[in-house]
Amino acid sequence: MPSSKRSGKIAVLGIALLLCISSIAKATHIRAGDVCIELISQTNLTYRFTFTLYTDLGSEVRIGQGNPIFRFGDGTTIEGEAAIIAQAESISRTVINNEVGKVVMVFVHTYQAPRTYIASYTEQNRNEGIINIPNSVDTPFHIQGVTRIEPGNAVNSSPKLSIPPIDKACVGQAYFHNPGAFDPDGDSLVFKIVLPQLAPNQNILGYTDLNDPIITNEREDGSNPALLQIDQETGLLTWDAPQFVGEYNIAFIVEEWRFSELRQEWVQLGFVTRDMQILVEDECRNERPEITVPMDLCVEAGTNIREVIIGSDPDGHPISLEAFGGPFEINNSPATISPDQSFVASPQEFEFNWQTNSSHIRERPYQVQLKISDDTPDDAGPSLASFETWNITVVAPAPTGLSGALTNNGGIQLVWDEYIAANLNPLIQVWRRIDTFEFSPIECNTGIPDGAYELIKEVPSAQTNTVDNEDVSPGTKYCYRLVAKFPLPQGGESYASTEFCVTVPIDRALITNVSIEETDESNGEISIRWTSPLDIDTDVFPPPYQYNLMRFEGLSGSNNGTLVTTTQDNSFVDTNLNTLDESYNYSVELYTVANPDNLIAISEPASTVRLSALAIQNAIEVEWIANVPWNNRTESAPYHYIYRNRTDSDASDAQNFILIDSINSKTSNFIYNDTGSFNGIALKEEVEYCYFVTTQGSYGNAQIDSPLLNNSQEICAVPGDEVPPIDPDILVDNNPDRIDIDGNSVILVTPEDCQNITNTPCNYDNFSNTVRWNQNNTDSDLAGYRVYFSESGLTDSFTFLGFTEDIEYIHGGLSSLKGCYRISTIDRSGNESGFSETICFDNCPFYRLPNTFTPNSDTRNDTFSAFNEPNSECPRFVKEVEFRVFNRWGGKEIYSYSTCGETEPDIFINWDGRDKSGNPLAEGTYYYHVVVTFDVLDESKRTQEFRNWVKIIR
Repeated sequence: MPSSKRSGKIAVLGIALLLCISSIAKATHIRAGDVCIELISQTNLTYRFTFTLYTDLGSEVRIGQGNPIFRFGDGTTIEGEAAIIAQAESISRTVINNEVGKVVMVFVHTYQAPRTYIASYTEQNRNEGIINIPNSVDTPFHIQGVTRIEPGNAVNSSPKLSIPPIDKACVGQAYFHNPGAFDPDGDSLVFKIVLPQLAPNQNILGYTDLNDPIITNEREDGSNPALLQIDQETGLLTWDAPQFVGEYNIAFIVEEWRFSELRQEWVQLGFVTRDMQILVEDECRNERPEITVPMDLCVEAGTNIREVIIGSDPDGHPISLEAFGGPFEINNSPATISPDQSFVASPQEFEFNWQTNSSHIRERPYQVQLKISDDTPDDAGPSLASFETWNITVVAPAPTGLSGALTNNGGIQLVWDEYIAANLNPLIQVWRRIDTFEFSPIECNTGIPDGAYELIKEVPSAQTNTVDNEDVSPGTKYCYRLVAKFPLPQGGESYASTEFCVTVPIDRALITNVSIEETDESNGEISIRWTSPLDIDTDVFPPPYQYNLMRFEGLSGSNNGTLVTTTQDNSFVDTNLNTLDESYNYSVELYTVANPDNLIAISEPASTVRLSALAIQNAIEVEWIANVPWNNRTESAPYHYIYRNRTDSDASDAQNFILIDSINSKTSNFIYNDTGSFNGIALKEEVEYCYFVTTQGSYGNAQIDSPLLNNSQEICAVPGDEVPPIDPDILVDNNPDRIDIDGNSVILVTPEDCQNITNTPCNYDNFSNTVRWNQNNTDSDLAGYRVYFSESGLTDSFTFLGFTEDIEYIHGGLSSLKGCYRISTIDRSGNESGFSETICFDNCPFYRLPNTFTPNSDTRNDTFSAFNEPNSECPRFVKEVEFRVFNRWGGKEIYSYSTCGETEPDIFINWDGRDKSGNPLAEGTYYYHVVVTFDVLDESKRTQEFRNWVKIIR
């Protein structure tokens, strides 16, 4: 090593030692630690807390002798060594080596109600001489874990960290560490570096980051600056590179996230803290060992995984491979690594063996963390390690034995085998489509391809049959597949079953075509075709047959129908219609000629194809929809065709429509973007282009010719149209309230959800706001509306929320009702109007405090806390709380708490009756002052003060 680096090391180390100078007599002891929180009873919210601490064996002080305090986060504490020994479920002490000891303390506690709790352990003090913590010997050690308990979602344990938080590093070489995190519930983990703490919500002042130039300014390859990072997904911590000998501490948290099906978003459930120590040594004549891992795997449950992991050391030193993570933590058929001796010769092939089974099924992959270390001779410096992460996904096998038959009442009976993993209580999903769809579910391609089938029902795993009688149409070939969907938190879904198909007899007329032949406001024409009842019982209903063709307005609906014709033919052209602006749907009533008053059956309705157009920059986008009983996404004829006029070079031929392109309905939505690319001629501004589409469909029935071809109406748009539509008008009651925001007068309304807030759960997060408006569509080219939202209502803070064709928008899934909305109108050329008037909704805040509490550790009313039940009493929309306690004369402040700046703010206060120094206050009456800031727009309701007396009874 160059002498300049060594002398720099001595100088910095000397400064650190001056900062940390302390007599040996008071040298204390804690090096590192972490926490694990495990749910052991969902019924009564009982948890097991495991705090693992690592101590400096060079100190005479042992864990528990430094005024320890264990906090459960609900006001319950355990203080002092004697109390901890008496109340711990277990305490174990282990010697790791001649420098490091390990103490594991386990506690069990039951919470009274769902909410967020911060469990923590604090003890005085850290071990002496930590380079990046000033006066570490007088700095308390603090770690914590946060768990969020929600009603109906109480199944949650924290991640477990399996690789110890004590490690050695080498001067000038990059250091790596992986905590070996495993979440027993299969939650998604996120790793973040944080500041070490000395007490709840108190970071260590003067802490120096490991990449600070005072600590190191150079990487292993000689480049700078130094690197300190943690991989958010794998947890691999990298410090490139230590520069000076000594002991260093760094802290990080492991967050756990779970997808909420109620909110349709990821929700953080909590986190645990690791405060770890790195011992940096000098005189390193050693290179890190290396690992070669297999490719990430995806296997079906029941597969026996046998893979080879290759370990080697560039110096030829013996190596040891340690494996951590989910496959090794599970109780049912855990994975193994062999050879499993402490150290073996390099290079070495290690065999990974895991017999998977259905209990291992989950949505997220298992992470196998591999750590390889070398065994160095004394003159080569400390042992070095390398890490690799290997992902293994275990998916569920497909349900088997799907078959079925028609029932006597027009349904389809489906049956299947008992599912192999029924004991895990998955739901068996039944998926259906019209006509067959071929695909091979392999390589983690679980479930059903997007848009290929429709989910029609879900049944319990113990059920092995069901009847499909939902919209089963005659003449249609229905095809089914099953998928097993597993419950959260593990989640996951199976491969899809083999497809089973059945065709329903044609016992009535069956519409095959509703095709627009002429587009016009008053002289439009629609061609309708249908089949005869090919499979009807002719002995009961002898031919010939008579048909009543019924027309209804809209893509769906059967009210106010019009009898178009009565005929014995199988087709008809409906005329004198407004096919330009309206859509229609038809049905056919079946009679016999011999008995024209006796209705036999009515066909399923079928609509016209409705085309819309939107002009965007240098292009026109067309989109279409139809409600029909056949399938417009068929395997045999998947293409829909797009026709356009003005395809000539000067865009003057408005009469002739040419096929310009097609979309594959199997892989695309019914939408097409025309840029003129089909013939290389760009669309011209201010020229009106017109389109229609022809869809292809099928019933999947060999008795019915396919494909079924149907045309949309013609629709036109102008790429260069720059005239915006009229602004929409917000609908509100007469004389609404108003407030000033950013110098503008805005409408302020009380949300509908506030009217029933007292019956809403305390932690409810599925509120909604409904905005309504009017629009004058004078140009008849309205495409829809854009809704904008701002939580604050400030002019520049509005962002696009959504698009709708309705004159109403429901903004749901809200945890806060506060927010402002603006509406604009969009025409078919993409022009946007100005904004409507701003309408704002505000929260309905509430906060209430008690006047007595009994801090006697009986778990009942132990803290001074805001009311949390019943629903009419719980805090609502609280942003900040400032709490101060005075003696009974209101003079001397004896305690204070503020949520401002807190990592985990506690709006409930949860004061345990202690003063600023942590000493219990005497029984008696005290005066308090609370300032609550609410999350509201109305400034007159933003702040509320509480001044009152509180009585402590012990």
